[in-house]
Amino acid sequence: MRRIFIHHNNKKASLQVKEKLIELLKENGFYPTRFQPDVIIVIGGDGTMLSAIRNHSTKDIPFIGINTGNLGFLPSILPEDIGMLIDILKGEKLNAFEYPLLEVHSKTIHNEIIVNYAFNEILIKHQQPRLMEALIYLNKKPFNYFTGDGFIISTPIGATGYAIWAGGATVHSDLPVFQLTPLNPNDNRVNRPMKNSIIISNETLIDFKIIKANQRAVMVACDGKSVSDEYISELHVKVSDLTVKILRLDSYDYFELYRQKIIDKNINKYLK
Repeated sequence: MRRIFIHHNNKKASLQVKEKLIELLKENGFYPTRFQPDVIIVIGGDGTMLSAIRNHSTKDIPFIGINTGNLGFLPSILPEDIGMLIDILKGEKLNAFEYPLLEVHSKTIHNEIIVNYAFNEILIKHQQPRLMEALIYLNKKPFNYFTGDGFIISTPIGATGYAIWAGGATVHSDLPVFQLTPLNPNDNRVNRPMKNSIIISNETLIDFKIIKANQRAVMVACDGKSVSDEYISELHVKVSDLTVKILRLDSYDYFELYRQKIIDKNINKYLK
């Protein structure tokens, strides 16, 4: 692991860390480069990490993040601890985690098929001030006639993002599952849309058929980026064969990270 690509945002703190990191890498025999890197180091917050994964996830290159953002659930190293990167890159404190991507095939009303991938979540939501209506199929079997704002389909990593604020469950990142969370379901006498999140095994296939797709624009976004400006009529979602490798410190503990980043950063003062 000698060839290193650095992906970063343009915030002052990130640029300062980048400058120090390049110096540190060169001192220890590593080569910052864009070409055929062995590792991608990301400097920024969760958004920058997702941007790096979106741009490079198909290259089978591991990622490791330095957190200069606010939440920092994905980037695991603080700027003052970048010296630890050398141990990680040398494999002395290496902890590699492999996470599958979600794959979505979006069919437009003009029969174009658009394939995209998501590390955190897929958002399906109406674009107009009208209800989204959709037929939902699980493993090709009818499951629900949904009316409401839309859905979040999240990976275990993405469960602590948009999904958790929409009422979804926290899902441990090691579990081979993903989650379907409805957004503001509209319950009425005609149909009974699903109202709660459902956690699904990785082997499950989800299909959506949008009702009145020619009249009601539905947005599909992967990790915050819209897949198309066209009206979407059908979607097929599954867990992809593609995976993303994240390098973390040897001391990584999911529950500790969740407690620090999601529950209460200051709880230690009560536990001591």
